[in-house]
Amino acid sequence: MIIETNIRAIRVILLIWKWLLFYLILSIAVTVLHTFYKINLAIPSSEISMLGIALSILMGFRVSSAYERWWEARKIWGSVVNNSRSLARQLITFTHESAISQELVYALVYRQIAFVHSMACRLREQDAAALIKPLLYEEEYEQLIRKSHIPNLLLLHNVYAIKELRQEGIITDIELLRLEETVYQLTDNLGGAERIKNTPFPVPYSYFTWLLVHIFAILIPFGMVDAFGYMTIPAAMCAIFIFLIIEQIAIEIQDPFSNRENDIPVTTISQNIEIDLKEMLGDTNLPQKKKPEGGILM
Repeated sequence: MIIETNIRAIRVILLIWKWLLFYLILSIAVTVLHTFYKINLAIPSSEISMLGIALSILMGFRVSSAYERWWEARKIWGSVVNNSRSLARQLITFTHESAISQELVYALVYRQIAFVHSMACRLREQDAAALIKPLLYEEEYEQLIRKSHIPNLLLLHNVYAIKELRQEGIITDIELLRLEETVYQLTDNLGGAERIKNTPFPVPYSYFTWLLVHIFAILIPFGMVDAFGYMTIPAAMCAIFIFLIIEQIAIEIQDPFSNRENDIPVTTISQNIEIDLKEMLGDTNLPQKKKPEGGILM
C-alpha cells in the first residue's frame, strides 16, 4: 500500500507509458496528415463528446466498484486485528487466577499469531512455513504443513484447546461461549477475505470498460484535429492521459491481495498483530516493525 502523500507522477506514468507513446504517435500522425498534407481525417466532435460523457459515467462506476472491494478487504483485516487482540485478552484474563501453566496460554496465543501469518500468505499465494514454524509445536507444525488450508486448521486446533480448558474447569461456560464467538468471527474474517480473493472482478465489466477507453482514446485526435490544428497533440494527450489513469487506478485496486503496490498491507498488519499479542503476554522477543520502502508498505 502506498502511504506517501507526494506520489511522484513518474510512478503512475510508468504503468501506462507504452499506451501513452502509442497515442502520442497516433496524435502526431493524425495532426500532420490533416493539417500539413490536407488529408481530411476529422470526425464530428459532437459524437465523440457523447461517447466521452457515457464513458465517464461508466468509469465512475468502474472505479467505485473496484474501491468497494479494496475497502471491504481493508475492513476485514481491521476486524482480524481487533479479534486477534480480543482473543488474546480473553485467554489471558480468563486464565489469570487459575493454575494453568503459562506455556499453554502462550501456545494458544502463538497459534493465533500463526493463523494471522498463514492467512496473509494464503491470500497472497505465498509459503507460510518459515513464519509459522517458530510459533507452533514441532509435531503440530509437521502435521499442518502438509495440509492445504492451514489457517482453517489452526482455528480448529485453538477451539480444541479452548474446549480442553473448559473440560478441566479452568474457564466457565460463559467464557467458553465468548471465546468460541471470537473464533467464529475470525472464521468469518477468513471467509470474507477468501471471497474477495477467489471472486475475480467481473471480466466483461472490466474488459469492455478497458476496450471502450481505448476506442475513445483512438477517436479523440480525429475529433479534435479540425478545431485545434497542431494543438491537437497536447490537448488529445491530456484527455487520453486522464482516462488511462482512471482505468489504471481501477485495475490497481480491484484485486487487493495480488501483492502489488496498492494492495492491503497484510504482511505489515500481520507483523503488527504479532507484536501486539506478544506484548500482551509480556514476551520481549518482538519482531522489528516494518518500515515503508519507497513509500510503500506490503
